[in-house]
Amino acid sequence: MSSDTIRRRTVTDATAYVDPARYEDERRAVFAREWTSVGAASRVAAPGTYLSVWVAGFPLVVVNDGGTLRAHQNICRHRSGPLVDDGSGSCGRFVCRYHGWAYALDGTLTSARDFGEEVDPADFSLTSASVATWRGLLFVAGDPTVPDFEEWLGPVARHSANFPMESFEVTHRSSHDLAANWKVYAENYQEGYHIPLVHPGLNRQIDSSRYEVVVNGPATVHRAPTRDGAVTDGAWLWRFPGLALNLYPSGLCLESYWPTGPTSTRVEYTFCFAPGTPADEAEGSVTSSVAILDEDRAICESVQRNLASGLARPGILSPRHEAGVAQVQALVDDALARA
Repeated sequence: MSSDTIRRRTVTDATAYVDPARYEDERRAVFAREWTSVGAASRVAAPGTYLSVWVAGFPLVVVNDGGTLRAHQNICRHRSGPLVDDGSGSCGRFVCRYHGWAYALDGTLTSARDFGEEVDPADFSLTSASVATWRGLLFVAGDPTVPDFEEWLGPVARHSANFPMESFEVTHRSSHDLAANWKVYAENYQEGYHIPLVHPGLNRQIDSSRYEVVVNGPATVHRAPTRDGAVTDGAWLWRFPGLALNLYPSGLCLESYWPTGPTSTRVEYTFCFAPGTPADEAEGSVTSSVAILDEDRAICESVQRNLASGLARPGILSPRHEAGVAQVQALVDDALARA
């Protein structure tokens, strides 16, 4: 995206961050049709294990069916009861919690309990979703016709090729809820302009005046030299709409986020470290990441309150600092136009 294009682009009208109808459009046009990481693939490594998640209002369940990963909508075909509760577990088949209809792990209806007439299993299989794994991470999408996963990853795969992600072990997971529209958080992530004011600790470590966000289609690479001039030996990667991957030789932080409503966002952290990483080093990395998130939460929620006030007017974006913000807005606009 050229500097002239960014300069001409203004911050989206405030209604885009508060309108329930806009939220419905975005979750279907964006999050149903894009891949979302839901943590480590090790959570469904054993046959029969499952993970049930809500992603942007879509109830999905991933299950290991004898070594093959499958994804379904967590919705019984009888009267929309849940197949499993939220979270992880194991089972040999899905049995609806409402009326007891049963399904094989591949989604085939096996029993319409005490229904009173014959039901053709072919007409009432579970509705499929999409699932993929990549270097130990698990991804889902509500739409079974999402883009090819390897193609979707694009620059993220290229820029992470030199990191031994598969050897890292999951040590910490945490969930965080923000009272802000998902785009407020995404746009905040996509610029370092705010670092001196919002993240004093991080600002002491890096030269934020030289923070750079390199746009590459629907992905970005973040770069910032340390205060002593050294170049960090990690990779900070982002992929629309809600994947952030911070990589280092000794570990990674996977950050996934998605909307939970018009003015709320869920952020999921998964931390993985190389075997033998000292516990205090791992704990320090986790503590620092969560502290930065808390700082982002405070400013994003303040911005959200202003957007909801009815007084906020469209602003203007900096060609130097906010190319990533313009990228988020352009990608959302394109998704809505395609839909």
